Amino acid sequence: MIELTKNNLNKYCNITAGQYKIKKDVTSIGNEAFENCTSLTSVIIPEGVKSIGYGAFENCTSLTSVIIPEGVKSIGYRAFFNCTALTSVTIKEGVTSIGIRAFRYCTALTSVTIPSSVRSIGNIAFENCEALISVTIKEGVKLIGHDAFRYCTALTSVTIPSSVTSIGNMAFENCEALISVIIPEGVTSIGIRAFRYCTALTSVTIPNSVTSIGDGAFEECVNLDNNTKDLLKRYNYIS
Repeated sequence: MIELTKNNLNKYCNITAGQYKIKKDVTSIGNEAFENCTSLTSVIIPEGVKSIGYGAFENCTSLTSVIIPEGVKSIGYRAFFNCTALTSVTIKEGVTSIGIRAFRYCTALTSVTIPSSVRSIGNIAFENCEALISVTIKEGVKLIGHDAFRYCTALTSVTIPSSVTSIGNMAFENCEALISVIIPEGVTSIGIRAFRYCTALTSVTIPNSVTSIGDGAFEECVNLDNNTKDLLKRYNYIS
């Protein structure tokens, strides 16, 4: 097994004009391997890589796109934190976990699809991704962590699959452009302040499987239609 680290980048990468092509014999990208590589514009990760360590690409402020191949199982804590030029990320089937703050402050990212192999979206994983318009979460994901999409102020559309059982505290708080949400059968809990300050939200579908709605989950959702308000009353929800 070969781990790519800060100290061996030149040995295990072919580097040309801001592009890093990681060699095929690398099996893991180590903690903080590319941290603060502000000239890095693109990176090619080979299929043999199994894990991306914490802070691996943190503050790579010129990185515009990344494809995470099928071989990768985990995306570490703060792996792509503050990659402010990142507009496109492709997460292939095979990844099982997206770490805490993995893509926080990726302020140019416009859309993301979470594959079915992922079991949990880490806490604060996409918080402050202010350009994020759409999120598709594939069937298989079970947990949306707390603050996962908080302050994604451009988010208009999110697809939540029936495999999800829990929507974490503040998961979609301050998603000011979110218009409607369908929460599928299978979800049992909606966390505290989960959709607070979603001021454009007009309708929410809540299934019979939901047994708890946290305090302030829909607080300041001032445009909810009467049907949604009546539905929330049935759950004894008080904003």
